[in-house]
Amino acid sequence: MKRSHIIALSGISCAMALICVVGSIYVEFMTLSFAVLAAVCIQMPLTQKYWLGGILSYVATSIIAFLIGNINALPFILFFGAYTIIQWTVEQKLYKLIKSKILKYTIGYAIKIAYFEIIIAIFWFLFNAIIPTFVLFGKTIKLTYLIISLAGIPLFLIYDLLMHLIFKNFTYIINKIIKKTSKTTTPDDIMYNSEEEKENNSSNDIFKNNTDLDSSNDNGSIVNNEQDDSDNKDA
Repeated sequence: MKRSHIIALSGISCAMALICVVGSIYVEFMTLSFAVLAAVCIQMPLTQKYWLGGILSYVATSIIAFLIGNINALPFILFFGAYTIIQWTVEQKLYKLIKSKILKYTIGYAIKIAYFEIIIAIFWFLFNAIIPTFVLFGKTIKLTYLIISLAGIPLFLIYDLLMHLIFKNFTYIINKIIKKTSKTTTPDDIMYNSEEEKENNSSNDIFKNNTDLDSSNDNGSIVNNEQDDSDNKDA
C-alpha cells in the first residue's frame, strides 16, 4: 500500500472518530452508538495492517476529545478507542505467534477480559461513574462491584465479537475503495501525461531528423568518394 493512502486513512480516521466522540458527549440518547462508531473509525488504518497509523489516530482523537469534552471523553479514551488497538494487536499479532488454537484463544480472551475488568474497576472505584442502583418493576436494586464485573463479561464478549465481524467487513470495503481509486485517472494525470507524450514525441522527431540528416550526409560522402575513385581511374 502507498504511504499516501496510509496517511490519508489515518487522517480520515482521526477526523471521523473525533466527530463521533463529540457526538457521544453531547447527544445523550446516542452516547453508546457514537462511542461504538468512533471505535470503528479507529479501525480504518488497521484494516491495512498499519498499526502505527491506528495508534496515532487514537492518540490524536483522544487528546482533542479530552480538550473538548474533558472527563466525558474518558469512555472512549479508556475503553472504546483503546480496546480497538488492543483487540487488533491480540488478534493480528499475538495469535500468529501461538500455533495451538486452544492456547491461542485462551490467552487472547484472558487478556481481553482482564483489560475489561481493569476498566470496570477504574470507573467504579476512581470515578464512581457506574450507577450502583437501578429500578426493576418498581423495586430499587442495589448493585455491587462483583455483580457489575461478572454480569458485564457476557456483554463484553458480544461487543468483542461484534467489533471482530465489523473489522472483517470494514477491511473488505476499504480494500475495494483503495483498489478502485488507485485505478482512477484524474484530469491532472491526463493533462500531465498528454504534455509528457508531446515532449517525448517532439524529442523523438528531433532525434529522427538528426538521424536522417546524418544518414543523408553519410550517403553523400559515399557518393563523393565513389566519384573521386572513378576520376582517379580515368586519369
